[in-house]
Amino acid sequence: MPKEEESRPTSTPGFLDITNHYAFEQVKNSKYALPGSQATPKQSEPFLIDTPYVKLDGAFVPLVRAPWPLADAPLNYGNFTEFWNETKQFIWDHLFLPDENLYDVLNAWAFASWIPEVWSVVPYIFFYGPVASGKTRGLEVLHRLSFRTIISSNISSAALFRACEAWHPTLILDETEIYNKTEKNEVIGLLNSGYRRGQYAIRVKVSEFGEILECFDVFGFKAMAGTEALAKTLESRSIMIRMIKNRRKVRLHVDEKKADELRAKFLYWRLNQLDGRERDVICEDFLRGVEDLEFDNGRLSELFQCLLAISNDGRENILAYANKMVEMRQFEEQTSIEAEVVEAMCNDETLKENNVILTKDVADKLNANRKENEKFKTNSVGYIIRRLGFEPRHTRRGNGWFYDIDRLKYLQAIYLGEGVVAKPSLSSQTSRSMDVDGMESVKDVKDVNPLQQENHPKFTCWICRAGIFDGIYEKTPEGPAHVNCYQQLLEARRSESVG
Repeated sequence: MPKEEESRPTSTPGFLDITNHYAFEQVKNSKYALPGSQATPKQSEPFLIDTPYVKLDGAFVPLVRAPWPLADAPLNYGNFTEFWNETKQFIWDHLFLPDENLYDVLNAWAFASWIPEVWSVVPYIFFYGPVASGKTRGLEVLHRLSFRTIISSNISSAALFRACEAWHPTLILDETEIYNKTEKNEVIGLLNSGYRRGQYAIRVKVSEFGEILECFDVFGFKAMAGTEALAKTLESRSIMIRMIKNRRKVRLHVDEKKADELRAKFLYWRLNQLDGRERDVICEDFLRGVEDLEFDNGRLSELFQCLLAISNDGRENILAYANKMVEMRQFEEQTSIEAEVVEAMCNDETLKENNVILTKDVADKLNANRKENEKFKTNSVGYIIRRLGFEPRHTRRGNGWFYDIDRLKYLQAIYLGEGVVAKPSLSSQTSRSMDVDGMESVKDVKDVNPLQQENHPKFTCWICRAGIFDGIYEKTPEGPAHVNCYQQLLEARRSESVG
């Protein structure tokens, strides 16, 4: 057997899939836990067997040293609501979170991780914040509660890919450690491919027959922590938790005895959910009760779907945090350089000539009030405009872009948060022609700014929910807010802290 094949993990996966409708799990003392329906005679309770576990297509041998915390024998959790509150209390006792809704978010994430076979899309968790703000403790809590959690420190990227393929674990990654290694790009590739079922990470392997391609199934739950922001591609796959230093007392050490008990109850819950049913049927049962989310963000809707399907008791809190994430991302878009470029193109009619707007004119407008070391180069502005989807045009005065009014309407709604994005042209007699420079131009159009705005708020204050009509507001982590509202909130928090 080739060395590459010998190095593959060989222990039990015990996974429910499309072709093998079974589930089992290695527990302590080299035993396996199975659903009750697999017993002879049939019984309703999960049960233990000695190893190896023999199936029609082979035998499975347990790991001598499992890289994740093993459960004891499955333990009946009783009432689900009581179990939900018990695990949520464990998180509360060990971890301070900046938003009360997050205790239900993390609780649902831990539950969902125990039946990864059911989901088509899973969210990552990213603890983000300064040193000593509780990021590592957040990972420790998820490590004790989640399904087959592996801490990825000191694992090579090659071993990580193979571990994901063989065990489908929940990965715990310290982002600041992993991303400084030479294998950074490999790990990022794993993360980019691992949130949606059916997206494989493809790698090249050198063998005696030359280079061959290998596909790795790296789908599964992953939690990360770091002091620096994630790449945009990973951030869009993650539920970001902006950590702050503790504002209340939490346990100094993890209660390992309680964690063992909860893992045994999680295992009982997992085996019951997957007992005797096909994956598609289980998935349909869970998702049937999940209403469509009330925000227009497809990626976030996908990420929160499995959490909402799990959490009947914490659903309102999870929805509240989901909507807060939408507002935060909209605010980030509205304060980005893309937003500045769109605003410059929309609000200054003098930049447009023959239906073309020049790159250097947009750059000059952006740099008007910037310090010398903060100014944008014309080429950089051009890259941004191209990224926004405008078609290039060349004129005698320089390079420019076709003034696409429909695209501007769309971008203005996204980046500027405008309610009334544009007025249609007042002339019904428009015709397109090519001028001497080969530019497409519009003739016989009234000389008005087609993006002139009505009187409406630019932002909504996240505290009082009223509109912000002027340009003076506080930029807070939660979103834009009236200055007075935010000052009153800070004073109330100080009073509460003193009290």
